[in-house]
Amino acid sequence: MAQSKNDVMFQVGIVGANGYTGIELIRILDRHPNVSIKKVFSHSTAGQNLADIYPYLKNKYPLTLDTFNPNTVADLDMLFLAVPNGTSHQYMKTLLNHPNLKIIDLSADFRFKNVKNYEKYYKVIHESPNLLPQIPYGIPELYRKEIKSAKACSNPGCYATSVILGLYPLAKEGKITGSVIVDSKSGVTGAGRTLKESSLYCEANESITAYQTGIHRHLPEMEENLGIKLLFSPHLTPMNRGILSSIYIENKQNLTKSQILEIYQNYYGKEPFITLLTDEKMPTTKYVKGSNSCAINIQVIEDKIIIFSAIDNLIKGASGQAIQSMNLMLGLKETTVLDTLPLYI
Repeated sequence: MAQSKNDVMFQVGIVGANGYTGIELIRILDRHPNVSIKKVFSHSTAGQNLADIYPYLKNKYPLTLDTFNPNTVADLDMLFLAVPNGTSHQYMKTLLNHPNLKIIDLSADFRFKNVKNYEKYYKVIHESPNLLPQIPYGIPELYRKEIKSAKACSNPGCYATSVILGLYPLAKEGKITGSVIVDSKSGVTGAGRTLKESSLYCEANESITAYQTGIHRHLPEMEENLGIKLLFSPHLTPMNRGILSSIYIENKQNLTKSQILEIYQNYYGKEPFITLLTDEKMPTTKYVKGSNSCAINIQVIEDKIIIFSAIDNLIKGASGQAIQSMNLMLGLKETTVLDTLPLYI
């Protein structure tokens, strides 16, 4: 009997395996029936054993972190790039030359079709702008067909995921003609594992901080994929993980709540990782913590439409969504290893 695709064991590598996103990739992929983690890479901790950094991995992953070289991964089936922004555009061409390798980039380097947006917001000259059109944006609910056939995929930003999923049906149907204001609140892991003053315990604890209003790097991702202008104001909140986006839209077309719900049901009714909350049940990060889910609630109050969208920034906003795209790219069932319940407590 011929071996089916779902019986194949794929060899995977992770660049940046010691960071928050990398360690979440390992945690989720550990339960994946079709994946074996073969190589791990890190610039800052090269030469160390992964279990020396995370002792709970000692008996499962006695892997040594290597310095990444794009020429030494041809034996892999899938490579995750959990790397800093401004890194992967330097070697993506080399990676794409490996005939059997597929790549998911979790940095911002290939999230844009317009290279000027990247260079404006990330202050880096892009070294591979010709590759931008062929690397799809990795939200499967929006670009499933393109991701399935792609050799490389660009994973979205965490804020961008929550906002784009919250707004996409209305934007796609041309129902947004007025101003849109987005207020998003994120846990501290959204800043990564690198030491920053704003992420120190005494700075973040017992405080909530607005930052980069109108100039945040995820803003052009949102506008490019939605085709509308936004005023985006992110906030840092004293919790480990999670994002709640509150989106305020002028209801210039006088849409009723039932009309809006019908639009969202048409787009998301069959999506396994999107939950449309009804009535007055508001999203909370507890509903999605540790899961690949996005919880959305819609309200119509006087002349405003208000969309609430909650995700786990490390899962649906990063590692989980990357694995969702990986499943599509490898011909596996999209929900494989991701259909777990949230950690409410």
